[in-house]
Amino acid sequence: MFARSGARAASEEWLALAAAAAAVAGALALLVTAARLPLPGGLVSTTAFYRALVAHVTFSLVVWLLSGSVALALHRGHCQAPPQALGAAYVGAALIFTGALLPGRPVVVDYLPYVDSPSYLAGYGLFAAGAAFALGWAAWKGSGHPIGPRCLAVAYLATLVAVACGLLRVGGTSPAAAVWGAGHALQFVYVTALALAWYELAWPSSAVTQPEPPLSCLAFRLGAALAWIPALLYFLPDAAQLPRWAAANAAMGFALSIPTAIHLVLLAPRLTHVSGVEGVALRWSVASYALGGVLAPVEAPNTLQVTAHYHAMLVGGVTMAFMGAAHRMLRSFGRPVDEPSGRLQLHLFGAGVVLTVAALLVAAGHGLPRKAYLSGAHLWPVPVLLLGGAALLASVGGAWFLLGIWRPLRVAGSYPVRRARPAPAAQTEPASGPGRLLATRPALRNARRRQAVDAPDPWAAHRASTSTTTCVSGRPRLD
Repeated sequence: MFARSGARAASEEWLALAAAAAAVAGALALLVTAARLPLPGGLVSTTAFYRALVAHVTFSLVVWLLSGSVALALHRGHCQAPPQALGAAYVGAALIFTGALLPGRPVVVDYLPYVDSPSYLAGYGLFAAGAAFALGWAAWKGSGHPIGPRCLAVAYLATLVAVACGLLRVGGTSPAAAVWGAGHALQFVYVTALALAWYELAWPSSAVTQPEPPLSCLAFRLGAALAWIPALLYFLPDAAQLPRWAAANAAMGFALSIPTAIHLVLLAPRLTHVSGVEGVALRWSVASYALGGVLAPVEAPNTLQVTAHYHAMLVGGVTMAFMGAAHRMLRSFGRPVDEPSGRLQLHLFGAGVVLTVAALLVAAGHGLPRKAYLSGAHLWPVPVLLLGGAALLASVGGAWFLLGIWRPLRVAGSYPVRRARPAPAAQTEPASGPGRLLATRPALRNARRRQAVDAPDPWAAHRASTSTTTCVSGRPRLD
């Protein structure tokens, strides 16, 4: 295990930031849902509704998912990150929350909405810089050759470049087009982090690294390379029309599916063999992500089917994988994890996400407008009530998860670091005499078992000789 001041501390601190962001996002989701209900809807003004909607998207799809990605990259790369990166991320998240409360116009665009205030925009920049610093550190300071964290950092760099290209090319004319490229590049970041979480869940019984399969290395590198396409599209003529180009959106969706499909091919044999919290999280994550892929809109870009699509893929697929990976990380650090409670929590949250997706599809079929503020009597009371019930169920599951990991994170310093057990002294069975009579059979049996466990691995030298030329990402051994 790692020392408390090293990689373990860094992963736990970023996981704590992710949990705080998830709590804020869940509370804002309840506020947005309640504002559309007939009775409490009139208590929330239009400006407050859109501020809450923008902050909910920011904390759920940016702060929570990106902080979880950093925690997972540090854990898989077996390295720590400078405290300045975490400090910048915390200050950035606080400024984003403050900016949502201060005067400013909410800009409700896809992927990266924001409030047009100095505090909100400065918070975005600080948080992005802190995450970039931490991911870069995990990529280049990680032990061995962490191909997964390294490709995650490259995809995130492509996201930052896409932000710069969008602002320089069309930032003054079309805010939606300015963040379109960054939103698509960020999806490659989350797919790479999702693959890291899947591998963490699929092989939970061992912490020994082995050479990464070439197909997995190909998928990681392909995702990092394809993440640069959105930045390059800004150099096409009339880049302000990128959000309206159906061909560009379909091409980015197809490009995103290629590395994901390769990872799923490698993981498919393990879906039915993993048990416990890891198995529940893995199966729910894969099923929800596949559901989101089926619901990907092609001819309906402005309906609630879009919301159902990314709720299934990100809120369901990526979030549930991160939940399972959080349990796995805490257990590997020697933290107390309630296994039965974790399984029930994942089932509850997964059911809430599926019902939310179903309610969104029902609302889309009834013509409920997307991103609309509804007050008083309207034409969609039944779909709105269905959305409220499903959101409440998912929020209960999310709160259960936060409570389950809060105690281990809060008292992290009081648990001793588990270290390797020293090799026992050689114990042999007496050949004859009084010593043989005094030695009991259980003692001899335990001595033989300890000698068998501590026996040297005959394949260790072979793995050491081949690991220098084979891509390694911290994936556990298959045996």
